[in-house]
Amino acid sequence: MPVQSPIEISNRIIEHIDDIDPLEYHGHWEPVGIARVQNTGTSAVVTFAKRKYLPYIVGGCLGQARFIFEQLHFHWADTDDSGCEHTLEGNKYSMEAHAVHYNAKYNNFTEAKSKPDGLAVVAFFIQACGEKDCPEFRKISEGIRIVQRIHTSASLDSDCLSWIGLQELSKHYYTYKGSLTTAPYFETVTWIIYRTPIYVSRGQVNVFRNLQSCPKDETKKIVNNYREIQKSEKIPEIYFARNAKPKSKL
Repeated sequence: MPVQSPIEISNRIIEHIDDIDPLEYHGHWEPVGIARVQNTGTSAVVTFAKRKYLPYIVGGCLGQARFIFEQLHFHWADTDDSGCEHTLEGNKYSMEAHAVHYNAKYNNFTEAKSKPDGLAVVAFFIQACGEKDCPEFRKISEGIRIVQRIHTSASLDSDCLSWIGLQELSKHYYTYKGSLTTAPYFETVTWIIYRTPIYVSRGQVNVFRNLQSCPKDETKKIVNNYREIQKSEKIPEIYFARNAKPKSKL
């Protein structure tokens, strides 16, 4: 049964999965089409347009169902010591990025978001560490500098999500059935949470804290835009994709 998200992930209560089909990413960092980032007043949101097809994920814990990319957004705090939504063995990271996808059996995200099998959200922990920028993440952080004012947007390089590829994406992720972490908190999400954080510089995280949250007061910034851990009487069923089958050869 689904639970409210986010949750604390503990290796004491997870079940390992071996020989699962690889989780596959298609088109997330292809240099085609248009990418944009927008300051929504609650987060920074990345979207794609003018592509022959939108990125999608398939395989792994999703089986044969194809989930189409809708948007990617970020959660952060006022310090580097917290800001993520999920925690792993009690560890908190500086940020958490969510790549939101909807099931291709539905016409769009709006239709899918309330369906039990409607959504898959991929979560990446991001940790501020030192002063050296992560080159791949710079395509995002430099765009954030341009959208400091609320409701502004800017173009990004179409391969701006190439930093996702720093992960071993086919395996080494946790998965469970949970909810959206923003209203209306539908329990319709298959969560995919990668174990290893992506390391960026302190400056690349700090730039998010300059995003304006109020059109009438430029001193008000977006900070602490994360939901606290949700406690539940239900014990969530959490699985860890430890090993993936080799990709089949055509």
